[in-house]
Amino acid sequence: MADKFKAVIDEPELLKESINALSTLLTEAVFKVTKSGLELRAMDAANVAMADMKLLASAFRTFEVEKDIEIALNLSDLTSILKRSKGTDSVTLELKDNQLLVEMKGGTKRSFNLPLLDIKQDQKIPSLDFPVSIKIKTEAIEDGISDAEIVGDAVILEADPDSFVMRAEGNNRKAEVRIEKGNDLLIELKAKDHVKSIFPLDYLKKFIKAAKLCKEATLYLGNEYPMKIDFRVLDKIQLSFILAPRIESE
Repeated sequence: MADKFKAVIDEPELLKESINALSTLLTEAVFKVTKSGLELRAMDAANVAMADMKLLASAFRTFEVEKDIEIALNLSDLTSILKRSKGTDSVTLELKDNQLLVEMKGGTKRSFNLPLLDIKQDQKIPSLDFPVSIKIKTEAIEDGISDAEIVGDAVILEADPDSFVMRAEGNNRKAEVRIEKGNDLLIELKAKDHVKSIFPLDYLKKFIKAAKLCKEATLYLGNEYPMKIDFRVLDKIQLSFILAPRIESE
């Protein structure tokens, strides 16, 4: 008997922007569908970054699945389809004949069929202990990335009990964004000591595409340690990215 799954969402931007952010990192992915919602957890091809998404059943008007199933899809194709949705559309996802039917209803009714892939993924989240957490407006991160891009291909993220810094250095050039505690952009800063890690800018540019989902994000940092960035919309979506640091040789 074929697996049954049908979901209808009235906020297509949640689906569209989350999948768009994921597709910059992943070409193909396996979604686990449970009564709790849609879940995805995968590493990028270079094994440098990991994505972890939970699009909760409560974000959908209708969410019907009889048992836990897995749906493997080409994310580039799914992104191209979802980009055709408008903000006022309702979007239906339904399994039919070993394909995913994507239907959009608004002023018109449009449908797309996407074949399922035969791939398996079983990725576990690494156990990480972050000494620093920073809740921040996403516009501040976007500005820091744009400034750093003028100077180089990596960004240094630093934090201490009083401030958060994004900076880049190279070829006698330097860019720095410093946000002190008390600034409206810095919602919450938890740090006991100074930490500093370096990360490739191209990955941060991919992650920050998820800023279209929400105006705030939480950064987790350590000293020469991976970073994690969380985007959350209460009762709707949780999207996280983990990135390995760039280790500079002496």
